[in-house]
Amino acid sequence: MADGCLVVYKPRGCSSHDIIDKVRRVYKVKCGHAGTLDPMAQGVLLVFCGRALKLLTFIPPEHLDKTYLMKVSLGSTTDSYDATGNVTSTFAHEVNFSNELLMNSLRGFVGNYDQVPPAFSAIKVGGKRAYAMARAGEEVVLKSRKVHVTSIRLVSDYVSAAVRQLVLRVHCSRGTYVRSIAHDLGQKLGCGGHLSYLLRERVGQWAFSQAFPYWKIEKGVPFTDTASFISCENILPYPRLTVSAEGQQKISKGQQISRKDIVKLETDSPELCDMVQIISPAGRLIAVYGTSKSQSDDQKAGLRLSPVRVFPENEA
Repeated sequence: MADGCLVVYKPRGCSSHDIIDKVRRVYKVKCGHAGTLDPMAQGVLLVFCGRALKLLTFIPPEHLDKTYLMKVSLGSTTDSYDATGNVTSTFAHEVNFSNELLMNSLRGFVGNYDQVPPAFSAIKVGGKRAYAMARAGEEVVLKSRKVHVTSIRLVSDYVSAAVRQLVLRVHCSRGTYVRSIAHDLGQKLGCGGHLSYLLRERVGQWAFSQAFPYWKIEKGVPFTDTASFISCENILPYPRLTVSAEGQQKISKGQQISRKDIVKLETDSPELCDMVQIISPAGRLIAVYGTSKSQSDDQKAGLRLSPVRVFPENEA
């Protein structure tokens, strides 16, 4: 069975669920994705397969930040904030603004940003999906929420078919709606705007250059030995502790382990982390262990670790 994360290149025109459904049917695996891509968008979609589904909750949000290449078409707004929606307003004049206004508007997004999600989104309101309410003509009121934009850079500014276009590269936190950035930028510039193109270039450390093409999924091409597939042992950002056979026995029973059970430690950080990955003598991820926040410094120095999640060998 494929246990790991498949970096997929989602094409335009299909939903994230379409990708998951195809992977399930073609490869007969249990899987799910991390971070929806709208049908009009393309690029990186992380598909977690088999035992890797259990790892999603242990990935820190900052390790799932995203980089997008986006195009904003200025002069009109839509109800969905992108090109798939109905036009709600059109700017009656030539779109013209100073470079200073544009740069200041872009800088205004950087840092923590109170963002109002689009009405056409998967957020639930009173148990209903916002997009379902919007399509039914119901009023949708969504609260703003904190997102973080690390950087936003102007790549190109040009006019095509009498429409001014801005191409931007955005590095942002998980949960950021790029459609809202496009809409809000149009409001800042005073002419309105909507998202007309979106490429997700990267999620965390995984980029579109290593992504598995959708056409290969359709043909059932094996992926486990490709650069697009990341095994469970290489997904989490925590130090790796390889344990002895005796240590593995303790872990299978959900018991604490101590320094004498550890064969090898692999880490990129000299500091003690709150969590570690436990690797069996055979090189397989078998658990996530942590240090109790209630432990004293002396106890931590003794490196006594307690189970956070144990993955039985037969767990799917």
